[in-house]
Amino acid sequence: MERMKDDYYAGYRDYLREGMRIEIGIPLSGGGVFRDWAIVSESHEDELLAQISRDVLPTDVRVDEGSILDVSIWIREEVYTSSGIVIEKSGGRVLRIRLFGPFTLRERRQFFRLGLNLRLRYARVRDGSRNDLEKDWERRRALEQMQLQGYDEAVIAEEKGRYRPLVPLAWNEMLWAEVNLCGGGMLINLPEPVQPDDLVALEIHLPLAPPRRVHTVAQVIHAMKPREQIKGGVLFPVGMQFLLLDERDRDLIFRHISVTQIEHLRILADRRTSPLAQPAALERGRWQQIAVRVSWSLVALVLAFLLIRYLVQYHESPSPNQIQKTYEKSIRKYRHQE
Repeated sequence: MERMKDDYYAGYRDYLREGMRIEIGIPLSGGGVFRDWAIVSESHEDELLAQISRDVLPTDVRVDEGSILDVSIWIREEVYTSSGIVIEKSGGRVLRIRLFGPFTLRERRQFFRLGLNLRLRYARVRDGSRNDLEKDWERRRALEQMQLQGYDEAVIAEEKGRYRPLVPLAWNEMLWAEVNLCGGGMLINLPEPVQPDDLVALEIHLPLAPPRRVHTVAQVIHAMKPREQIKGGVLFPVGMQFLLLDERDRDLIFRHISVTQIEHLRILADRRTSPLAQPAALERGRWQQIAVRVSWSLVALVLAFLLIRYLVQYHESPSPNQIQKTYEKSIRKYRHQE
């Protein structure tokens, strides 16, 4: 196990150093990411202490203990990003962050994490060596691949019966687990307490087409205060990093997050265009329609007034015959006087 941890720590040491400038990405509740600069004041193994540049964050940006963030760095002209969980907050600006997952190109992490409800199984690893744990994990993955490749169920059952796990595991089913998932780990509410550095075997069901199961072994990096449920019971929020995860399965996680995020953005766009989601715009449109109708009514009234006035004047003015008669009468009178 120590060798596995040293591999991760070596990766972080290659990327981070005290005094360097990093970028912190804070997820927003309505979607999107708020980004700010920060300076690393301490860096040890997978932990770093960073002070963000802003004195006060915007009102819609919240960072608390247990928040999952992005930590980005620059290597030449490329941006690399890793996930981190806030394990301590001081004064609103200083954050102690514990990293989990490798640094990867930001383009690959465009949809870097998402709150989801997933079906999964978990089992706490209470004993066993690292080699035995890894062999069991590889065996579970091999059986999963046999199912995807279309092997007969009898053949798969025979393979399962032939192999005896080297590390005994007691699996627990979670049919509707609330998780915050990313390519390097997850934040999950477990029904039992665990401690930092505990290992947990996971089987995550991804509702892709076709459905897929991801097998991994994760390490607990942060355990938070228990949360009491409204309906009774207690949940234990923990942050985990994936220690054993095939890169093809990591791609499946990125794919599921991307598909779900795209659907989430589509729903938000539909709500913005929906009349129910825009009462102010609807009200403005209604008043605009009323104003147009009033304007046309005023135009009609003015036209009616002008028409009536013309008819009245026409009615009161003498006809052409009457003018002619008056003219002829005046001529006869003038001639008689002569």
